[in-house]
Amino acid sequence: MGVFPFTDSTALRDDARALADRLAEDGYLHVRGLLPESDVAAVRDHVLALAREAGWLLPPDGAEPPLANPRATTWWPDPDYVALHDRMWRNRDLHALMHTPALLTLLGALFGEPVLVHPRKVLRVVHPRCGTTPPETGWHQDYPGIQGSKRTLAAWTPLAPVEPGTGALTVLPGSHRAGLLPMRLSNDAMVGWEADTDTSTVHTGRLDPGDVIIFTVFTVHSGSANEGPRLRLSVDCRYQPVGDPVCPGSLEFDDGKTWDDVYRTWPNGGRGDPLSYYWRRLPLTPADYDPSPDAARDHEVIAAAEAGNPDARRALRMIAVYGVDDAITSRAKALLRTLPVESRSVPGTSPGQFPAPRGEQPGEGERVLGARAVPPSSRRSTGSGGS
Repeated sequence: MGVFPFTDSTALRDDARALADRLAEDGYLHVRGLLPESDVAAVRDHVLALAREAGWLLPPDGAEPPLANPRATTWWPDPDYVALHDRMWRNRDLHALMHTPALLTLLGALFGEPVLVHPRKVLRVVHPRCGTTPPETGWHQDYPGIQGSKRTLAAWTPLAPVEPGTGALTVLPGSHRAGLLPMRLSNDAMVGWEADTDTSTVHTGRLDPGDVIIFTVFTVHSGSANEGPRLRLSVDCRYQPVGDPVCPGSLEFDDGKTWDDVYRTWPNGGRGDPLSYYWRRLPLTPADYDPSPDAARDHEVIAAAEAGNPDARRALRMIAVYGVDDAITSRAKALLRTLPVESRSVPGTSPGQFPAPRGEQPGEGERVLGARAVPPSSRRSTGSGGS
C-alpha cells in the first residue's frame, strides 16, 4: 500500500473553478484553517469536560489535550457511552461550528447554488484502541446510507490534532469516479463489510483544529485506528444543493429523539435561534430512502454464513440487531451460534462480495461534484461509528 499526504488545496480556497476541478479529480479537498480555532476549542472544551466528568480522562498532568483513561474505555452501544455521547452532541456550539460562514461560502461556490446543511451533525469520540475496541470502520462510501442527492458533500474536521496512528481520516483518491462500489465481507471492519476496491494508494496526514477535509458521497474513505494515548475527537456534516432531493432521515431522527429534546438544552430553549429548524424554512424536495440495498446485503451475509464462511460473523452480529426485518435478525442470531470463528480478511481475497445496487450510479451526463457502511439505524445518526 502506498501512503501519501493529503493534497493541500488551501491555496485554491478563493478559486471555485480550481477547487471544483480538484474535487472532480481526487474526490476530496484538504483546506487548512477554514474554521476558527477558537470556535473549535469551545466545542472541544465542552466534550472534554463531560469526558472528564465521566472518568474517561486521567487526572490533569499538564498534557494537552489530556490523556485518556485506559481503564474507562467504552464504546457504542454501551448505554453509558450512548448517554454521555448524546450530552456531548447536543451542544449548540457543535452544531454552529458546521455552519461557519467560510465553510458555507466555499461549499456554495462549489455547488453554484444555495446550500442545505444537513442538521444531523456527527460527533465522533473514539477511545484509544485496546483489546475490547472494535476494528475500524473499513473502507466505505457515504451514499448508500444517506442517498438523496448524488451531489452531497461531507466536511470532516478534527477537534484536536490527529495524525496517522491516532485516528486520522484516510481517503482513496479518485475512488469516487467508479460510482457506487460493491461490498465485501470483512472482519477488519466494525460493521463486517466494506467497499471492494483497490486500496493500493491512500491519502492521509496530520490535521489540526480548523482544518477540513471535504469529500463526495462516492469517495471511499475510512477512519484509521487510534493507537495514541488520547481520545480521537472529530465532527462531520453533510451538505447539498437546496434544490436537490433529500431523504427525511438526513433531517429528522429515527430513534425516538426529537429536535425539541435537543433545543431544550440550548440557550432560551432554542426559541428564536436561527439554527432551530432552519431546514423547515427551505423549499426542500423529499426523497424516499431505498432499503433494497440494505436488504440485498443482509441476504448476501446470510447466504455466506449458511455456506460456513467465517468472514460473515461480524456482519451477522450487526444484522442480528439491525436487520431489515425480524426474520433476518432471527436467522442471523441462529447462524451466530453455529458459524466457525471469524478470520481476518485480506482485500481482494474474501469470497463474500455484495453487488452495488442498480440505478445508484451517477447518472450519464449528470454533473456530480467530484464524480464523473455503519449499521442501518446509525447510518444517519449522531453516533461514534463511521469515520
